[in-house]
Amino acid sequence: MSDVAPAPEPSAPRRLRWLRLIAIALVLAIAAALLIHLLLPPERALRLVLARLEPTLGLRISFEGEVEYRLRGTPQLVVRDVGIAAPGSDTPDVPMLQAERMLLSLPWKTIRSRGADLEISRVELDAPRLHLPSLLRWLDARPPGDGKLPAITGGVHIVGGRLDGDGWHVDGLALDLPALHADRAIAAQVAGTAHLDALQAPFRLRLHADRAVDARDLQARGTLALVHASGRLDTTLQADAARIDADMPGFALSPLRIALDARWQGADAADPLPFVLGLYGALHVGGDGSVLGFAPMGIALRGEGVVPDLIAGGRIALGERLTLALDGRIAEWPDAWPALPPPLSNSTQPLPFALRYDGPADASAPIALQLEHEHARFDGEARITAMLGWFDALPTGSPLPPLRGQLTADRVEVSGAVLQGLEITFDDGSGDTPP
Repeated sequence: MSDVAPAPEPSAPRRLRWLRLIAIALVLAIAAALLIHLLLPPERALRLVLARLEPTLGLRISFEGEVEYRLRGTPQLVVRDVGIAAPGSDTPDVPMLQAERMLLSLPWKTIRSRGADLEISRVELDAPRLHLPSLLRWLDARPPGDGKLPAITGGVHIVGGRLDGDGWHVDGLALDLPALHADRAIAAQVAGTAHLDALQAPFRLRLHADRAVDARDLQARGTLALVHASGRLDTTLQADAARIDADMPGFALSPLRIALDARWQGADAADPLPFVLGLYGALHVGGDGSVLGFAPMGIALRGEGVVPDLIAGGRIALGERLTLALDGRIAEWPDAWPALPPPLSNSTQPLPFALRYDGPADASAPIALQLEHEHARFDGEARITAMLGWFDALPTGSPLPPLRGQLTADRVEVSGAVLQGLEITFDDGSGDTPP
């Protein structure tokens, strides 16, 4: 048996330490550049400074074009076509960060103190592209350092950004953070569009936290949509988290509450389907940004028309694949669904159900479904897009849902005839092997 203890997982405070070290390194770079820019052209001066800065950070930093200085008022430095890469990474051809334009503004007191009195006036990034897995790997590999978060008095402004994860990305990213102080409340606005296979998710959110470091109260308000070839889901979102769990690798919120006031508009449907959805549980993003998990998780759904009222619990994991496991109860058979024959229609008991899915992240594979009635049971599978299309066309379409599987019932009355021990096989014609 090995006596070697496992390496401790990186935590959020350790990453904050490196935010401070990066800020100090940038301060020293600008201070040195300002001191020698009178003797050398700005481009050459900055390249000499970066040549000494890169080994300290373990990064390769490049830029193209002219360097812009402003010394009057609050000093600032502007560089263009910036590239920052971590040599020796698993993806050497993928820069950790690229930006068409980067502005860093520092007060004179910070420059004179060489970072001891650390304060940043403003940070601006135009069209930045951040490779999240490379950033997380670089942060995890850095040694410990001072953990104080630098104040940014004039805020952070990002336009036209892109965030690349493992199998997903966000484009059109915009961020407006008016100010950042470690022990003060922060408020920000963020917008963009997330892409995952055939799904698109445009969002626009207002974010609030009671403090920047060790936050205990986080809120998000705004709009989120899911766009697919089969239709569009528009929501008004409210999310609240009690704390950020810094002891786990990656990023974790627990407990997290999400309330969605939603409307589903099918591609071929005349009218939208309104419903309200509530989620409660623990959200965790993996250390490399590749997997998003929501477990344990509780769901409450309240709908109209064909959307049932239900409660359920389970888990969701989203990465290269989507994994879903839910067990719950439908309050009652919705009136808008095809009518059940007697005596099944006489039951007022809730209907237990179970959903299982493990397949492509766009939920294009069949989802396993078990639905129990007081005197009947269905075991089979369905495709989400096919079921949504059936719901959209229910008033004029087929009364039979696009399912594959087996329905068993103790007793059914049809046109005056009584059938006992009934078994019905459903086949939607998809060609899949039925369960």
